[in-house]
This record gives sequence, C-alpha cells and structure tokens, in this order.
Amino acid sequence: MEKVVNQLRNFNFLTSMKFNGFVLFLFMNLTIAQDNIAPVVTAEGDQFYCPGSAIPVVTAFDIVDVDDTEIDEFAIQISQGYQRGNDILRLIGVNNGIETTWNNIEGKLTFRGVSGAPMLYTDLIPAIQNVVFESTSNNPTAEKFFSLTVGSANYLPETDHYYEYVPFIGIPWDDARDAAANRTFFGLQGYLVTITSQAEAQLSGEQAAGTGWIGGSDSQQEGVWRWETGPETGEVFWNGGINGTSPNFAFWNNQEPNNVGGENGVGEDYAHITAPGVGIPGSWNDLRLTGETSGDYQPKGYVVEYGGLPGDPVLNLSASTKITTPQVLETFSDEICGPGIASLEALASTGDLLWFENETGGMPIGTGEIFETPFLVQNQTFYVLASEAGCFTGQRIAVEAVVKLVPAINNGITITNCDEDGIADGFTNFDLTQYLELINPDFGDYTFTFHLTEAEAEANENVQSATLFNNSIANEIFFRIEGFGEYCYEVGSLFLEVSTTSFSDDFLFELQVCDTNEADGIAEFNLIDAEQSLLAQFPAQQNLTLSFFRTNEEATLQQNQIENTAIYQNIQPYSETLFVRVDDEASGTCFGIGEHLLLTVFERPIFQLQNEYNFCTNSSILVSPINPQADYDYTWFNSSDEVVGNEPEINLSIEGNYTVIATSINDCSSEVLFFTVLESSPPSLLSEYLIVNSDEQTITITNDMGQLGLGLYEFSLDNPFGPYQLEMTFANVEPGIHTLYAVDLKGCGSDEIEVGIVGVPKFFTPNNDSVNDEMKVLGITDDFYQSGNLFIYDRYGKLLAQENAIEGGWSGFYNGRSLPPSDYWYVLELITADGLLESRNGHFTLKQ
Repeated sequence: MEKVVNQLRNFNFLTSMKFNGFVLFLFMNLTIAQDNIAPVVTAEGDQFYCPGSAIPVVTAFDIVDVDDTEIDEFAIQISQGYQRGNDILRLIGVNNGIETTWNNIEGKLTFRGVSGAPMLYTDLIPAIQNVVFESTSNNPTAEKFFSLTVGSANYLPETDHYYEYVPFIGIPWDDARDAAANRTFFGLQGYLVTITSQAEAQLSGEQAAGTGWIGGSDSQQEGVWRWETGPETGEVFWNGGINGTSPNFAFWNNQEPNNVGGENGVGEDYAHITAPGVGIPGSWNDLRLTGETSGDYQPKGYVVEYGGLPGDPVLNLSASTKITTPQVLETFSDEICGPGIASLEALASTGDLLWFENETGGMPIGTGEIFETPFLVQNQTFYVLASEAGCFTGQRIAVEAVVKLVPAINNGITITNCDEDGIADGFTNFDLTQYLELINPDFGDYTFTFHLTEAEAEANENVQSATLFNNSIANEIFFRIEGFGEYCYEVGSLFLEVSTTSFSDDFLFELQVCDTNEADGIAEFNLIDAEQSLLAQFPAQQNLTLSFFRTNEEATLQQNQIENTAIYQNIQPYSETLFVRVDDEASGTCFGIGEHLLLTVFERPIFQLQNEYNFCTNSSILVSPINPQADYDYTWFNSSDEVVGNEPEINLSIEGNYTVIATSINDCSSEVLFFTVLESSPPSLLSEYLIVNSDEQTITITNDMGQLGLGLYEFSLDNPFGPYQLEMTFANVEPGIHTLYAVDLKGCGSDEIEVGIVGVPKFFTPNNDSVNDEMKVLGITDDFYQSGNLFIYDRYGKLLAQENAIEGGWSGFYNGRSLPPSDYWYVLELITADGLLESRNGHFTLKQ
C-alpha cells in the first residue's frame, strides 16, 4: 500500500472570469487536507454475461484503509462499453447505512451514507458485493469495464487515469487550461484532458456530467492540431480541416473542425466537446478562445484528467472488473446453386457459436464456426448466437442461405462442323455463339463463357474465345451459363466434332495394276483397295462414305456413280483419274469432291525365248531373253518350281523343263515362258550297236537304250560329208568294208566305224590287171569275226581250193594252173567274235 504524506497544501492562484462583459480577477487561497494514508481498493470479477440476466459486478471486493473506518463517497461506473438507456447498475438486498444514486448519463452508481453521513467500510464492502449489472439490450457491447473508485472522479482502467468534469459557464479555453492545471486528485496533478482512444473519448465526453474544453489547439499553426496539455503536450493528433487526417486518434464531430471565422482572423483554434444533441455524442468541435456567449457552442466547463504526469503518486484508489458478452463478430452467408447443403460461417469474440432455425426460442441445431445446413431446396435464414456456458439469450444474428435456381441446360451436346480450311487434319474453327440456343433456348437471358476444364468453368477462369475456338485446343469445351437475380450458374460441356471430307488439294492416291495379256492398257481395278488409304487421310472415328465418279459434274450431282467398285475397268488406256466424293453420314451435310484417285496400268514385261536349248555333255548352255522391251528382273525355275537363278541370263547344265518370269520396275510380271534344255553328246559307234545282215545287205544301227549317246544323231555311209539320214538302216549295201559315220544333230560331235557286208564278188578277173585279180571274201573285219575259211567248188562239187577267208583270196588256180572262165561255187564258214559259226554259200563267175 502506497502512503501519501498528509500535508496542508496552500494553493494561491489568480483566475479570471467573464461576467456581463467584464473580466473579473479572483485571488483564491485554498487549503486542502489529505488523509495520512489513501485507502486501497481491490476487486475481482471478470465474468461472462448472459443477456437479460443480472450479474454481480464483483465476485470479491475489499477496501483497506489503515487509518479510517469510514468514507464519504464511493462510485461504481461502467467506464467502457456503456450503452446509455439499456445498461444499469443497481443495489439489491438489505444494505445498512447506504444510499445509492444512479446517473444515467455517466453510467455511474454513487454510494453515500444515509442523510449525508459517512459510510462505514463494514457496510460499504458488502453493499458493493450486492451491486448487479443488467441490460435491456439484446446485443450488449462485447466488453464492459467497471471502475470502482473512491471519490467522485471517473476512473478509466484502460489508462489508469481519473477524469472530472468541472462546470464553469463561459470560461475561456486558456483559463480552463490554467484552472485544470491547478486541480489535484489524491495528489495527482490535473490538466485539460487529452483524449487518445475511443474509450477515453466516451468516458470524458459522452459519459461526462457536462461538456467543455479539452486540451487540443491549432493556435500555433493553423490546421495542425496538437495536444497542449498533459503528458501528450506537443503531440499532433490532426492535420487539416474537415477532410483532414489523424496520425493516431481524433474524434471530431461531423464537418469539424470547420474553423468558422477563420477568414476574418478570428478562427476557431481550440477543441471542445460538443453539446449533447448536436451530431455524434461526446465528439469534438472547434471554438474560438472564448466560444459563443450562449447556446450549444458556449463553453459550459472543462474536463480535467488526472494521471500520467511526472511526480504523480501511485494510487490504488480504484479497481476494475469486466464482464464479457460473447459477440458474433462477423457472419458469412452462402449461396448454393440448386438444392443442396449450404455452408454458413460466423466468428465470435469468445465463447461458442450456436445455430438456430428461429430468431427466438428453440434449441440449437448446430454449433461451431461453420454450420452445414440441412438439405435446402429454397432460401432459408438461420440464426447464430455467441454463447458462453449454455446461454441462449442475446442477439441472434441472421445468416442467410440462398438457394439459387440453376439454369436448365442441354449437357453433352455434340457439335459437328465441316473441315473446310484446306487441311484435312480434323481441326477447324468453331463459332460457339451459334450454338447457345442448343444449350438453353432462352440463351438471351444468360451470360456464357467457355473454358478448357470443368474446374476452370466452375471458377470462371481462363475464358476462351467463343467466336474463334479451334478444336485442336480441345475436343471437349466446358461452358458456364450464368443467370441474373434468383438464378446462379450451371456448368456443362460441348463435344466438338469436325467432319473432314475434303482432301488436301495436292493429294492424289494411285492404284496400279499390270496390263493383261492383251497389252492394250486396259485392266481391272478393285477400287475397294483404295478406300482404306483414302479414309486414312481423315481423322479416325468419322462415319464417312466414299463414292467414285468419272467427272466432277457427276460427283456433284451424284449421277452415274461407279457401282461395281470391286471390278472396275478403266476407259482411258494406261492412265485414268476418278473423282472421289466423301460424305459425312453423321452430319448429313458435309461432303468433299476432288480428282484424287489415279488409275495406272503398267505394261507387262515382253520378251521371247527359244522353246528348246541344247548343251553338250560336260558343258552348259547360256539362256538369254530375246528382244526384251526394257530392263527386267528375271526369276528362273526348274521343273520342281525351285528358283535356280535371278540374273538376266542363266547358264544351265542340267537337262530338263524350265520356266522364267520377268518382273518390271513397276512390279509387273510377265507371262510364264516355258522352255526345255536338252543335253546332247557325241555318238559312240560300237560294233555291238550295229546289226549287219550280209544276206540282205543291210546295216542297222540300234539305239533303243540310247547306247549311242544322249543326242539325236544322223548317219552317212562311206562319205563323211553325207548325205546323212536319220534312218538307222542302210539297205542294198554292197559287200565289202564300209565306213559308217554318225553326227550329233546338236553339233556335239561325230563318230565313225568300219562295217563289213560279208560276201563275194559276182565275178573276178585274174588277168593281173590289178583289178579283181582275186576272188576275196568281202566285208570281213576283225571286229566282227575271229576266223574264217573259204571253200571253192566247181559245178560238180569238186573242192578246188580252201583259203583263209579273212586274210587271203583265190586267184583262180587249181593245182598250179588257171581254171577256165566258168561259174564256181563257194562255201564260207566264219567264226564270229562271239564264237559262233556262220556259214553261207553261193556262186560267182571267173572271167578272163
């Protein structure tokens, strides 16, 4: 407990007053006695208030005064948060020796003894504890501070200062300043009030016992308002006139400070609390030094503030308590599109938030800062209350859940556009505004925007061009249709399809076939083979049909369509172009026509071959195409269809049947040409392959098993140069030794052999002329016979001679003498090479 030294303090001051136009100077000498020790006031009572109830201002209270047992005056004031006309303090119960006075302007309950007698502390302390606060307001201020103070001054807990209104009609500002400075309160030095907060403004203005001067002035510099008193001396609190600004706090009334008369040099340079009933209660206006002589702008006194100056004692003359009424600080309504659940929000100063369906009565249907409503089909107002300890009274704040009507839409429509920009890529520009009526027939009542994603449409972000949107960006475009008033918005999508039916101008697809054997440039085409490649020029998943025409006019009018597309025969030899018409069956309107199918007939390879080729044993034959019309690729096959060569020429050394196919640079194949390769060899003439019939005078060559060789042969007798014959028998061959010639017809060689026709001459002439001087056996050769005997007989059968048939002959002598010309007989016995006996006989004539 702080002690204050009691002393008699003499205050001598000269004060002036204006009275009936005269200035009166009064010299006053006051002697103020103070107690030796100031009482110490303590109180407790921070509580929550439930509107409509009565709550004690304190929960504990005490006054400690070591040298006194009684006090003349005590006050409880609603120092912050006071609501005049609603708030009241009252004393309840039996309170001995205590009387109270309620001041509705100051919000103060003053305690005094009965009939002006001092109050005993023992009576005052329980009486203080019986004081309750009540309010008729359904929405009390969030915090109310109560100051419990010894004496008549008002105490503000926020500043720990005291405030006192001193009535003094007509006192000039400077006199009020001096008078305030000469006042003290329990040792605290007084000064004209300096107001730096709203709480201080209310207590020293609206809750003051009257209105008067405060410590502000712009007399030093026009428009720069400073505090001229107290701890804030020199501090600027306003710059400018009625539209000025404050660097901290100011509480000017409407259209103040207006500096009335400033144009005449007698402006209003001093701050004053405005009279009640003029503008904002407790606010300020500016006055001249003396103010007006009457009316609302005549000074009625001044407000003194105590505390905060150097040398002030530390007092505990006051205590404060607080009650808090939970407040709904802020609410957030919600709008939903269409039936659903709304999310309402509120913030409370303290306590819980309770949600109700009705403004009064009923039980809460939700708690917390966020309230999820039941499923709503129409607008509904809910009410939120800030509550502490289950209090259901107080102001319920309306929070509206708005259920807006959702615009009707046709969602998921597919829009088809013709791709007519000359690029068959399936992309083109869409004017989406042309399709608004499809989305909603009343499209003029709404606004539309288009977006790339559903999320962007919901947030109305990244708006796309509606009049020039290319589906290369997206094939699905999301729209947002937004109404007015009771309508909200809806989101849907459009699917963009492009019917690409026109080929690129330079596109030409070619079907190629090879000419038929007629070689006339006319062939059959399967146009169906082109359809897949033609359709591949367009984006997939289109319902396109193709048709073919010979002229553009026919394609446009769809006349004389080529019906049999599987077998189409060109009209123009070798090259013909058809018009292709592409129709989009889905749209029913998009089609394209162009000369885009080229039919080309390629010539087949033309060349010749011999039917037969021959080669000689141990050699080969080179087979070459004859008169080819171009350079071709050749494939040679044997009789087993095995490929035996791929060169333009082929060497063959195996006999057989062969085929060849030529392929042109355009992959056209020739007809298959067949040819035969035969092997041939030189003849091999052996005696065993000859049949010699001397009796019939024939020589026959046998070749039944191809003994002679692999070739085809012709034969000549006794002349290598011919003539030759294919017949293999020589008839009427004269007896004797003959040379048989055989020649291969394919030129592979020849052979020869000596062949004998056995016989004797018809006559001989032994006259030593060297011509037929002996009768010899003709046609005997070692190849055919081993040995032989020739026996000569006369007509009587007499043996005249026996000769070696192979080596010798008969000269016409018998026993050393020549025989006369005559006919003679012979017997010829021969042993063949095989050891067989051949015998023949006949006759001949001996001539001279």
